[in-house]
Amino acid sequence: MSTGNNSICDANATPASPGTWSPEQLLQSLTDHLNQLITESPSSLPAKRLLQQLRQDTDFQDVFRRWQTMTGSQRLDAWKRLVEGAGRHAREALPYCVRCGECCRRSSPTLHLDDLELLQQGGIPWNQLVTLRRGEPVRTPFEEQVFYLLDERIKVREKPDSQECVFLGDQGDSCLIYENRPLQCRAQACWDEEPARQLSKQPYLTRRDIFQDVELLMELIAEHDRRCAFDQLNQAFVQLRADGGQSIDAVIELLSYEDHFRHFLADQLKIPADNLGLIFGRSHAQLVPLFGFRVEKEPDGTRRLVPDEMDVPA
Repeated sequence: MSTGNNSICDANATPASPGTWSPEQLLQSLTDHLNQLITESPSSLPAKRLLQQLRQDTDFQDVFRRWQTMTGSQRLDAWKRLVEGAGRHAREALPYCVRCGECCRRSSPTLHLDDLELLQQGGIPWNQLVTLRRGEPVRTPFEEQVFYLLDERIKVREKPDSQECVFLGDQGDSCLIYENRPLQCRAQACWDEEPARQLSKQPYLTRRDIFQDVELLMELIAEHDRRCAFDQLNQAFVQLRADGGQSIDAVIELLSYEDHFRHFLADQLKIPADNLGLIFGRSHAQLVPLFGFRVEKEPDGTRRLVPDEMDVPA
C-alpha cells in the first residue's frame, strides 16, 4: 500500500477545470491570476485595485451573473474572456479611484492647511489625529525611505500594529469618512504617484493653525517641545548604547517626566486623554521601539525597558 504524498488529495484545492468551479472558486482563481499577472508584467497596480477595476467591467458582471447557469464549455469561454480582460485592465488603468483601499492600507493621510475647515466642521474627529513633531523620523510615502522632519505634521491615526488608516473599514475596503476625506486622500492614486507628489509641496497643517487662538495651550505645547523634544530621547539612547546600559535610569526618568508632563496638564486643563496625541504628539513611550526597546509597567507602576524589534512608525 502506498502512503506517499502523491496519493493525498487536497480537499481545499481549486479544481483544474473552470467548468466545475463554484462562483467562490472563480473569484479566487481570478484573484490568483491577477497576482501572477502583476508578478510577470510591468503593471504597478496592486491586485485589489485590478480586481475592483475588473468588477466594473460589464463583461465581468455578465459572467458572474450567469455563471451558475452556464454549461462547462460556456464557463471555459467565459474564463478566457475574464483572463483577457484582466490583461487589458492591467495595461490600461482607469483614471479614477475605484475604492480598492490600497492607499488606505499603505498609510494614513497627512493633513494640509486646506483641511483645516474640514477639521473645524467635525468632518474628522480630533481624537483620531496625531502630531508628528519636528525631528522625528518618518517614512516617505513614495520611496519608503526614512527622513527626519524639519517641521511638524498632523496625521490621521493608524490602526494598532499596522500602517492602515484608522478609517479603513474592517469589512471590505470602504473608507468610513469618504465624503469628508482629507486633501491627500483625494489627490493620491495607487496607479499614479504624481498628484500626491505635487500635493506634498503644499503647506501642511500644524498645531498653531488649529490652536492659534488658545494662547495658554500654545505656550504649553511650546514648553513640552522644549523639555521633551525627540532629540533628547535620541541622545539618551545614544548614551545608553555608549555606556553599555549604565544610563538606563536616565532614560527611564526622561520617559517618566514626559508621561507626567502630558497627563498632569491633561488633568489640570480637562483635556480628554484621546486628544493628547494631537496636542502633544506621540509620547516618548510610543517612540521607544525606534531604538529597539519597548516600555513595560510593573504592578507597582514603575517602568522598565525591554528589548524589542526595531521599527519606525510612519
